[in-house]
Amino acid sequence: MYDHSKSLESAIDGWNYSIQLNRWFLKPIGAWPLALCETTTEKISCVILSVISCFLICFLLVPCTLGTILVDTDLDTKIRMIGPISFFLMAVIKQYILIARSERISECIRHIRADWDRVRMGHEKDREVMLDNAKFGRWLSFVSAAFMYSAGFFYTTLMPLCARRTEIIDNETVRLLSFPIYRGLLDPRTTPSFEIAQFTQTLAGYAIYTLTIGVCSLAAVFVMHACGQFRILMLKLENLADGKKRKSTSGKTAQERLSDIVKYHIRILSFITRTEELLNEIFFVDVVGCTLNICFLGFNMMTEWEHRETLGTMTFCSLLISFTFNIFILCYIGELLAEQCTQIGTKSYMINWYYLPDKSALGLTLVMAMSNATIKLTAGKFMELSLASFCSIMKAAMAYLNLLRTFYV
Repeated sequence: MYDHSKSLESAIDGWNYSIQLNRWFLKPIGAWPLALCETTTEKISCVILSVISCFLICFLLVPCTLGTILVDTDLDTKIRMIGPISFFLMAVIKQYILIARSERISECIRHIRADWDRVRMGHEKDREVMLDNAKFGRWLSFVSAAFMYSAGFFYTTLMPLCARRTEIIDNETVRLLSFPIYRGLLDPRTTPSFEIAQFTQTLAGYAIYTLTIGVCSLAAVFVMHACGQFRILMLKLENLADGKKRKSTSGKTAQERLSDIVKYHIRILSFITRTEELLNEIFFVDVVGCTLNICFLGFNMMTEWEHRETLGTMTFCSLLISFTFNIFILCYIGELLAEQCTQIGTKSYMINWYYLPDKSALGLTLVMAMSNATIKLTAGKFMELSLASFCSIMKAAMAYLNLLRTFYV
């Protein structure tokens, strides 16, 4: 006899496993949807964390921007600060989008939970497919977090402590912060102002890194879930005409199974559409921002190398790898999703459709037509995310880097 309590627990565990990293990354910065918070205390804490996160990001963006623009500094310092300021601005925009679209995020997560609930009774093969894709989505999130946090540790924590970041003002040696602050707002040259400002900047840096990882994790988990659903749809297509009956299709006619396939396909496409509408502006911010950041990080790394600064070279190299991998993940999952969409049409033709009774095979033409009109991830509707797009982004970043080097030299 089938254990329903065990199957329900298994479905809940699978759903929690799928979105666990999303919750870990989004909750500390207050970007987790309030609709998914179970208690009033959890909702209040989420709002408080959101306010704190916004304050920390603004603490970096506003004083740093004013200090770079209003203070008379050399051209090299101003150029080095363009990258961090653009990164802070990216964080502000992404934080706003995540909070403003929290309801859409909760809808997508509920969709994922409904899919896991569906496979809790006699769908062991489907559950294995979903679990495999959930594991890959978690792995992408973990690798992104490892690169971003390690690079952030070098830049925000290790480099200020180990590097000789000092300047002489009125015959007095003054320590410099990780990021410049406009002294018309705050003068951090004395103790404990320096320690407080340095700690706040470090905390704000990790909030921004967590936000960047959270967006990448959200995209990876959603897209890999959709890819898992496509693989399940292919299993349904195989079962349509080969006569092999699974528990999920026992007693159903070919027309009923075809109807189930069409409905399932429409459900997947609706989920992808919601994901695209939710994240396309964030993808646009990431594409533009990462292109600039890769350019300036490459410039800073070469500058540190020429000055024989080992720690600075390692720091900017780790940041360069992190941003490159981040944009690669977005382009890779976009390519993977588009490929899965088109494979449905190929699979519809490759099955033994000519064994279907009457004119049931004509219904597959609708599935083929829908698979040809693939829904792709885009960067603000301007650029499709694919491996070709990744190459274009890297070429653009290198072109800007060569132009910057030519101008600077």
